Amino acid sequence: SYLITNLLSCHYISTQFQISRLQRRVQELESVNAKLYEDKIGGVINAETFSILIRKNEDERLEKKERLDALLSKVNEAEEKAADIRHWTTVIRRYADLRELDREIIDELIDHIEIGERTVVDGKRCQDIKVYYRFVGLVE
Repeated sequence: SYLITNLLSCHYISTQFQISRLQRRVQELESVNAKLYEDKIGGVINAETFSILIRKNEDERLEKKERLDALLSKVNEAEEKAADIRHWTTVIRRYADLRELDREIIDELIDHIEIGERTVVDGKRCQDIKVYYRFVGLVE
């Protein structure tokens, strides 16, 4: 648990660093694009040079923005999952010494149950049952 927490923390820090770096680069490229436009208007660069440079910068800006959006989406998803797991852990702790289930507890802990077809394996009746818990899904 400690090792997993440290690994997740390191991954989170690395991801945050990448996000910061991408945000800075996107801002830099936006500033460069504005400067290129000013240089074109001011006659410092011609229209052909402007077109080449602006297209190159815009392609990079769009690529960085796409990566940034994907990372931000992954971080949000991970934070939501972590919150769900923390909530589930809190709920489970309340029932750590549980001896008997009632309808209220089942409704709080279980999202749904899937029951597979009955089969016979080596003369024994078998049936797959999958319990999907709230907040965390199937725990195998």
